[in-house]
Amino acid sequence: MKKGFTLIELLIVVIVVAILATFAVPQYLKVVEKTKGSKATHNGTLITQAEKMHRAEMDLYLDVANDGFAASTLNDYVEMVEIDADDDWTYDVTGSGAAVFTLTMVRVDGPNATETITVDQDGVVGGTWAP
Repeated sequence: MKKGFTLIELLIVVIVVAILATFAVPQYLKVVEKTKGSKATHNGTLITQAEKMHRAEMDLYLDVANDGFAASTLNDYVEMVEIDADDDWTYDVTGSGAAVFTLTMVRVDGPNATETITVDQDGVVGGTWAP
């Protein structure tokens, strides 16, 4: 009596695994994009909090460009090193002054590249991000 699998049995197993993978991989990629969006939202919350603390103390908001957060005055209020190290998103604060600011987060790469999340001084969220 022979032991082992026939070629047909092995092919059926490979086909079943391939079919399962066609469903699993797109779902995995969606979860990864949603997670990256959550990371951007969290970082946006930190930047917004730091801007509000700076305004409470100095009576104005700051313009800060991408990769400049750790070197900015905002780093005195909230740790910004991880935000500068983020390779998935760029973060820019514009429209500074005593009254308003807009934080724009732009996705760098992936299936949602160039999509944005915006947040203003009142916490109103907008943009084109749709993972």
